[in-house]
Amino acid sequence: MIFVTVGTHQQPFDRLLGALGALDPGELVVQYGPAEPPPGVARAEPYMPFERVLAHLREAETVITHAGVGSILCARREGHVPIVVPRRHDLGEHVDDHQAELTRALEPHGGIVALWDVAELTAAVARSTRAAEPPSGDTASLRASVRAALLGDQASSPA
Repeated sequence: MIFVTVGTHQQPFDRLLGALGALDPGELVVQYGPAEPPPGVARAEPYMPFERVLAHLREAETVITHAGVGSILCARREGHVPIVVPRRHDLGEHVDDHQAELTRALEPHGGIVALWDVAELTAAVARSTRAAEPPSGDTASLRASVRAALLGDQASSPA
């Protein structure tokens, strides 16, 4: 199963949802937000309770997500190297480019597959991996990357 989440932001993420047509719809469980549901997928809901999102993350072989910090962290906790598609301000997908900034900050550290061109989604899914077991809970590197992205040069200062 491939779990796709676009988060709860009020602007649709049609670019990502449209790219799902290149994948086997029978494998897709999609949380699609305020957009039209993707046709023919195994399961689709506009919004899901948090516990259901976590259950899908546990069951999924692959996770495709927007660049929301919570979505990325939850996917990582379940052992995924999520495919992260940042929403873009210039395409009307978000109010600013913080998701692109976060993705750029996380990409060099591994732990995510940054997908800048949704035309490459099928190839990214084919290359996706999942650890045999979730990480041991040591998310220090990911936290440090998020902190650096949010605070810039202040990241090395004591909190």
